[in-house]
Amino acid sequence: MPFVASAGVTITRALSIAYLVYAAAAAAWLWRLGHGLASVGAVCALLAAAAPLFRRRRVLLGVHAVMIPAQFVFSVPSNVPLLGLMLSVAIVVALRPRPGRLSPRTRKVALTVHVGLSVGWLGLAMAMTVLAVVGLTTSDDVLRHDVYRIMHLFDLVIVIPVVVLTILSGLVVSLFTRWGLFRHWWVLIKFVLALAVPMVAGVQHLWIAELIDRTAADPTAVGVRLLVCFALYDVVLWTATALSVFKPGRTTPWTQLTARAR
Repeated sequence: MPFVASAGVTITRALSIAYLVYAAAAAAWLWRLGHGLASVGAVCALLAAAAPLFRRRRVLLGVHAVMIPAQFVFSVPSNVPLLGLMLSVAIVVALRPRPGRLSPRTRKVALTVHVGLSVGWLGLAMAMTVLAVVGLTTSDDVLRHDVYRIMHLFDLVIVIPVVVLTILSGLVVSLFTRWGLFRHWWVLIKFVLALAVPMVAGVQHLWIAELIDRTAADPTAVGVRLLVCFALYDVVLWTATALSVFKPGRTTPWTQLTARAR
């Protein structure tokens, strides 16, 4: 279907231009922060914006597939890269990736890695919920302050790497197997849920840093919204786990459209 292909190219070009505008503005803003990670994010955004110059679909797809989790990491000092993350997701969707298949042995290895990381992410979210409960309910002011410091450390050292690796391994398992990323609703919903958590986490990370400062000045300060946030994370991640187990069988309209185009 030539119209479908033409529309896809037009949308991809428009999104690439939007990303270029974002990258230029974000680079100027992030560079001003003077933070090392922010500076790296600025450079990577500009490099990703230059990907269309190669005029290779695979290059553009590969660059933005990598930038999806990378921009989540870059959002630690500033939430600006989260806009780039959304644009990268839109570009990957518009490109309609159709990669090859993994060998059975490689697929099992990739699936094992993804399942292990996913379970780890769920466990970390539940552990952070417990810490948030302790911070909210304890009568020990020193313990409350220390709890938020521990949450901040966990967030940077453990949670962010696990989230990034989970999303990357999930992309590998979906794109390079028969399930695909956009063929089945349960896979697509899992992907959306996986991206929704880090999008909110960009704000939640700032809440934890704020609570550390607040409890240092006022030991009675508590984080109610932080507890609500982590409780929602638990619900989202358990939902994703249920989708992986039950695998609702309905396919997406995009699957049917692709079949007709062929």
